[in-house]
Amino acid sequence: MKKIIPILLAAVALTCCVSRKSADKLANDRDSLSVVVAEKDSIINDIFFSLNQISENLAAIKARENIMNASVDNDEIRKQSTVQINEDIQAIDELLQHNRATIARLQRSAAELKKARIRITDLEKLIKELNGQVEARDRQIEEFKERLRGMDIQIEQMNTDIASLGNTVSSLAGDKSRLEEEVKESADRLHKAYYIVGSQKELLSKEIIYKSGFIGRTLRVNENHSLDTFTQVDIRGFDQVIVGKKDVSIVTTHPAESYELVMGDGICLSLVIKDQSKFWEYSKVLVVTYK
Repeated sequence: MKKIIPILLAAVALTCCVSRKSADKLANDRDSLSVVVAEKDSIINDIFFSLNQISENLAAIKARENIMNASVDNDEIRKQSTVQINEDIQAIDELLQHNRATIARLQRSAAELKKARIRITDLEKLIKELNGQVEARDRQIEEFKERLRGMDIQIEQMNTDIASLGNTVSSLAGDKSRLEEEVKESADRLHKAYYIVGSQKELLSKEIIYKSGFIGRTLRVNENHSLDTFTQVDIRGFDQVIVGKKDVSIVTTHPAESYELVMGDGICLSLVIKDQSKFWEYSKVLVVTYK
């Protein structure tokens, strides 16, 4: 009996030791499984976060594409529109780069899940589709860039044409101004006339007039005499010459119906021009004398 008891005690101790080791192993396995599950949950959460980011980026890219389409398709596009398009393209490039980085992270997550023997066929298909969308957006952006380069060339040519046209307009404006000045000067010369009122003795002494004819009764104007002593007028606003003398005569030739001598108390008060064009038709010089 004394021999049996020690044996029983040893058996019980051995059993307790085995049970303790089993419990420790079970706890370790449970802890390891928890770590694995936590890692998988982290990977899956990251996948969903990445998918949401890609979806938001694609929506932002689409919105900017719509803005660019509206600007490019507008026939009245201006220089500032191309600047805005450049900014939109740069923003889309950044979004696409971010999407490519996010897809690369998804591919790494898929590889980790595959190692853990988790079925990822649908995820791999989704990643492939996302890559296809990013590549399609890349091609569209290149097309936009090419169109924008063409627009820049056209706008540059338009600016050159406008500058050239501006120079032409300035030159024409200068020509127009000079032509107007020449026309004005010509008109002024055309409507310029001279007159003088003086006694026969005075005008003869100054050799403005001279006597001709057999007995010297006809007065004529000296065509070679200077007009410095004459009064210059613009015939467009000139219609009367004050005389105030007796025995008045008109030496120069003017149609009789084109003027009138206004008389009062035997004195010629004035010469009134009734028809300017006719009056100055034969001579732009008027010489009025009196005795």
